[in-house]
Amino acid sequence: MSAIDNPFLNALKILADAGVEFVVVGVGGINFYARDPGGVVLTQDLDLLLAPRVENLRTALVALGGVGFGFSASGDSFVDLDDLAVLANVVRNAATLTAANPAGAQLDLMLSASGFRYEEWAADAETFRLGEVELRVGRLEKLLRSKELSARPKDVEFLRLYAARLRTPS
Repeated sequence: MSAIDNPFLNALKILADAGVEFVVVGVGGINFYARDPGGVVLTQDLDLLLAPRVENLRTALVALGGVGFGFSASGDSFVDLDDLAVLANVVRNAATLTAANPAGAQLDLMLSASGFRYEEWAADAETFRLGEVELRVGRLEKLLRSKELSARPKDVEFLRLYAARLRTPS
């Protein structure tokens, strides 16, 4: 699959071109710090922490919706892309919307992340270039700390496996 055919890269470019403010977090963000391709952890989605403002969320939804993404919230279809009152509730509740397209890209559009406010993530985010797209990615220390603070069983297991991988010489 070429970069131009990569559904994740295309989605990120669409968001960047639309001016959406976001930081890549989660396992997808951790993967940017892999020392080699063997250090990449497979994940089904990409977690994007959006600046928690109604207009930023609306811009993201309109941009992605314009290229075939559908949206859901807690498994239910989300279609209120232009209803500012509904979007304000999404922001106020720091909810996560899932965006998916037929090409297989799934993005979690998050309005909060464990341990740090958006401004803290954005303040020292690292910049990575993928093709034509410049992405801001949370610092590795924060990404790992966020997983630790979430205390979800899947994150605890991820951290255990990640630490073991770091101890194993390449």
